[in-house]
Amino acid sequence: MSPRAILFAAVAVLVLAAPRGSRAVDETAGQERLGVRVGGVSAFDGLDDKYGGGWDLTLFFTEKVASRLLLDIRLGAIYLGDLKDLELDDEITGTPGIQSAMRMLYFSVGPLLGVSLGSAYSAYASAGVGVYSVSMEFDSGVTAFDFSDQHVGFSGGIGLSRRLSTNWSLEANTTVHYCTIQKESSDLYYAFTDGADAPLLLGAALGLTVDLR
Repeated sequence: MSPRAILFAAVAVLVLAAPRGSRAVDETAGQERLGVRVGGVSAFDGLDDKYGGGWDLTLFFTEKVASRLLLDIRLGAIYLGDLKDLELDDEITGTPGIQSAMRMLYFSVGPLLGVSLGSAYSAYASAGVGVYSVSMEFDSGVTAFDFSDQHVGFSGGIGLSRRLSTNWSLEANTTVHYCTIQKESSDLYYAFTDGADAPLLLGAALGLTVDLR
């Protein structure tokens, strides 16, 4: 079974098995909330051909603005793994046998709207805009080094949250990321994907949130 299949199975089991409690993301949520999500990421538009999917780790903080409206601040890291085209990085760097890997770090801010589904459950939708840092890490077997470019990026997500206790909630989340690029050889992403379109990523994750009451 693939890591993504295991992740989705875990989401279903944990959500169904969690104890009943109060609503999680609407008016009963704390004024401030902290959380973490971990999950898998699928890539599209040429990025999947060069690197495939990967993993995403996100730390997030939300501040209540109104009854069901929160400000969502996220800091995340997407790991896409090693370049599949073993000759491309050698040609660009002029270093035979070098191995490169792509990472994306992002910081985004946007609104989050929570809606009660009754009892322990709440659903939410979020949107964000921020800075995405595309980083290439190189390993020649003797030395390691990296370079990065910064781009404007956007995200949108939906999620299901269930209260575990007074302060703690479990959630399942799906998020789409889109990052702008410059289609020229000096752009790291464009160069090390051999001219792929701007990255489009789809992530599915499990998260744990604590209300700061």
